[in-house]
Amino acid sequence: MAKIGRNDRCPCGSGKKYKQCCLAKDDVAQPGPVAAASAADHLPHHHPRLCAGCNAKIDTAANAVIALIDAGKLDDAEHAAQALVEHWPDMPDGYDCLGMVCQARGNNRQAAEYYRKVVSFARKEPRFYDPECLDYYRDLLDRLDPMPAHMGALPPNPRDI
Repeated sequence: MAKIGRNDRCPCGSGKKYKQCCLAKDDVAQPGPVAAASAADHLPHHHPRLCAGCNAKIDTAANAVIALIDAGKLDDAEHAAQALVEHWPDMPDGYDCLGMVCQARGNNRQAAEYYRKVVSFARKEPRFYDPECLDYYRDLLDRLDPMPAHMGALPPNPRDI
């Protein structure tokens, strides 16, 4: 079985990123040294300029936003996502969460704008992102707010050519 990346879609079929869905549960479910190795495998996907504690706080805050969205508490989710952006403006997680809130509200155009900000982070520092990250957002943007190439759509993935 291929390794699931943090930013891959969760294999459970929820449509969420693995890190925001079943990652924590899967790490706990693996016994002994395998769980420790699995957790260590995911550390490079955190931003290296932040300590493990800050990375954990970002993940916890993002997961809280997702839980609020799932509970239908969209106003609370939006406030929590905005707080995430205010605390960590140089991290994509808050923008991703704001995109999810907008998407849950049916405001696809605004959701796409937030997701485009996430893409800009991945483009600025591609070494910190799984290769599938841009593919995931390209698919998402194509569904939510397709744009003609001259209007700033994502260019084709070189791997697809």
